[in-house]
Amino acid sequence: MKEKKVFDAITDVRQEYIEEAATTPLKRQSIAWKKWTAIAACAVLMLGLGSVALLQNMLPLGGNSGAGGSGHGEGSIFMSYAGPLFPLTLAQADHDISATRNIAYDFALANEDDLRVWGSEVEDSYTLYNDSAVEKTVTAIYPFASSFQDLEKLMPTVTVGGQEIVPSLYAGGYSGGFAGAMGEEQGSLNPARLDSWEGYKALLQDGSYQAGAFAKYPVLNVPVTVYTFTDFEAPTEEYPAATQAISFTIDPNKTTILSYGFNGGEIGENGFRRYSYFVPDNIRRETETKVLIVIGDDIGEYTLQGYKNGACEDGNGLEGVSTTVIRSEEVLSDVLGLLVADFFRMYGEDNSLTVSQEMFSGAVSEFMLAYGLLSDSGPDRYQWGRMDDMISEAFSFDRVMYLSFEVTIPAGEAVTVKADMHKQPSFDFTCTGSDNVGVQGYDMVTRLGSNLTLRELTAELINTELIEIVRQNYGFDLTNGIDRVTLDPTTEHYYFEIRTVDRNEP
Repeated sequence: MKEKKVFDAITDVRQEYIEEAATTPLKRQSIAWKKWTAIAACAVLMLGLGSVALLQNMLPLGGNSGAGGSGHGEGSIFMSYAGPLFPLTLAQADHDISATRNIAYDFALANEDDLRVWGSEVEDSYTLYNDSAVEKTVTAIYPFASSFQDLEKLMPTVTVGGQEIVPSLYAGGYSGGFAGAMGEEQGSLNPARLDSWEGYKALLQDGSYQAGAFAKYPVLNVPVTVYTFTDFEAPTEEYPAATQAISFTIDPNKTTILSYGFNGGEIGENGFRRYSYFVPDNIRRETETKVLIVIGDDIGEYTLQGYKNGACEDGNGLEGVSTTVIRSEEVLSDVLGLLVADFFRMYGEDNSLTVSQEMFSGAVSEFMLAYGLLSDSGPDRYQWGRMDDMISEAFSFDRVMYLSFEVTIPAGEAVTVKADMHKQPSFDFTCTGSDNVGVQGYDMVTRLGSNLTLRELTAELINTELIEIVRQNYGFDLTNGIDRVTLDPTTEHYYFEIRTVDRNEP
């Protein structure tokens, strides 16, 4: 296919343009967390005569939504998997430091208006023992499953010796597959699909993922030519979907195009390109930042044309559509920072950032190098160069986050470290009619990614009046009052699944 040939011709952009030696330590983040609104976005790519158009499909925001996973081993295979509870570890293994761990799941209603329990408040508590004759200060690392989108509600609160601290945050890279969204051939991008605890095991067991999370983010020191569109005019009262399009011809062997704020695009023969957007009307919730980024040879002459709607074809032209186009020469990392700022401004509540712009820009840069047009290879879904897609999906994809903090333990003594958090359940969607509809799954791993020696591992359930256990390997027996159990630290995975009871039911 022609579009395949076009994209094959530009997949070596990374090697030609990226100065990989230029890096900066942006992953460390100590912050106060603020609330985010949910994002719902889709990419609309319009068809044109004589062109090859590719329909963009964006994954829903907020994590895994495909059905099931393979090799789960124990417990149910849930359509939406929330990830396991991970163990504390140390940045450097220390045989003089050992620990006991107790996990408490609290199933009290979130507030007095709730009828049913959804999710659990979790206290993951450790007592760290220093068995040496000297005081030791160690760097502790606490992993948790989340996304940038869900950080505000899922990030644990950490206390050391009873005092709340502000740890540093590090974000692991995206590590899921693309099978199901773009076809099975995309599933080979990464063997770790985060739809089961085994997926996380494959991701974390060799230590490279955690090491990558603490590495420096890349800086995209790529010279680019930027075309910014402003001063929009169109008869939107009569034509609410009035569209502006820019068309030009490139040599795809020498030029790569990235876009932001555009709704449609076409690829024609002989290097023809057309990018289009609905003219902002102050009604449609859509960014007014419209940018084309050119990597390599510039685009040269271009044509601007207005259309009555998104169908950019002969006979559908519209007079009175205009824009001002500003050309500038920039560095890609600087432009990315501006686009990320616009993304947060559009979708962040009160124009606030959940994490610093620098940190998130670094995560997007990392994602672009792995899967976008700057990668040696990547899925077709990113080959249109839509920065909107890459930014929003880097924001919503599931990953492992890490909280890092220091703990000082006197010689021969012990210090308590606690991580308190809300843990979302794994579940099946109601509309599927699955036998597991209404079942909530919770699981944890005892040793995965951890170098701590556990002396003892226990777990307990609190406020269980509105739940019943349907499957487990913990050994709880709520009917007979057994809500606290001692576990085997050498068993690598524990799980339990519950149904909830309506508090108004007799």
